[in-house]
Amino acid sequence: MTSQDIIVRSTSVLSIQSHVVHGYVGNKASTFPLQMLNWDVDVLNTVNFSNHTGYGFLKGECATGEQLLEIYNGLKQINVQYNAILTGYVHGFDTLEAVGKICTDIKDRANSTNKEVVWLLDPVMGDEGVLYVEKDVIPVYRKILGTQKVDIVTPNQYELELLVDQKITCLRTLKKALQLFHENYNVKHIVLSSLFAEFFEDLEGGKETIYCCVSSIGIPEKLAFFRIEKISGYFTGVGDMFSALLLDRITKTGDIIVSVSEVLTIMKNVLTTTKKLGGALGKIGNKNMKDCELRVIECRQFYDHHHSHYDPIFIDN
Repeated sequence: MTSQDIIVRSTSVLSIQSHVVHGYVGNKASTFPLQMLNWDVDVLNTVNFSNHTGYGFLKGECATGEQLLEIYNGLKQINVQYNAILTGYVHGFDTLEAVGKICTDIKDRANSTNKEVVWLLDPVMGDEGVLYVEKDVIPVYRKILGTQKVDIVTPNQYELELLVDQKITCLRTLKKALQLFHENYNVKHIVLSSLFAEFFEDLEGGKETIYCCVSSIGIPEKLAFFRIEKISGYFTGVGDMFSALLLDRITKTGDIIVSVSEVLTIMKNVLTTTKKLGGALGKIGNKNMKDCELRVIECRQFYDHHHSHYDPIFIDN
């Protein structure tokens, strides 16, 4: 028997995110990379838009909570089961409440049969002080996290501030926010996707540097930082692909530091390729926004790479 004759059974995931017909954000940025990594992806769309909001114009509609629950009940009736859940952009209060009910039910059903389901939640709410969703989703996220069923969360700095209701300006306030998050929600791994050095009192690098930070119950005494030099340009769907790849890596390696390092390396390759092929010079509402779409198909050779170009910097917690 050759290696080509060996069939590896796929792993199943329910991905609950936005959908756009054109472009790569939400489920469109997550599904293909996961499929390339041997995931069987069931897609539940929270919105159905012609394109993402960066174009300054779109057509389509948002799903209601009732619609999502109806679809999920259909999945339950045919006894669909999952190894993992990935949740991203949810626009409004009632829809997010439905997502919480769906994911909690999946976790409870698995627990009743002694099976494990990994839930990675990306609380997509905004960035750099700008809120993308209705304000009343913030307490719903807190309620969902309060169930203590979420395993991994991937907020940016602004989203972490919203969830713990604290401003982060330095390492001291960051550590306080992360400690509060762990205490309140018992999440195994917090992966802060972006901290901007220029807005920190004590992070080196200035405006050309961002950091990714990992806080894990598995290594409570230290925080791990990854220093990343910015790639100039405007990109969309980056966080959605990052979260999908992280879900893949953590379920396969069990090591959050190795997983983040590998995913950051892949994302660097994706962004570099996207810039090379399209320029990534568009701006919000600009006709050149198409150039900012991730080259998801062209980058397929990167998704299974296990190189690590980023070494963790450990700081005492």
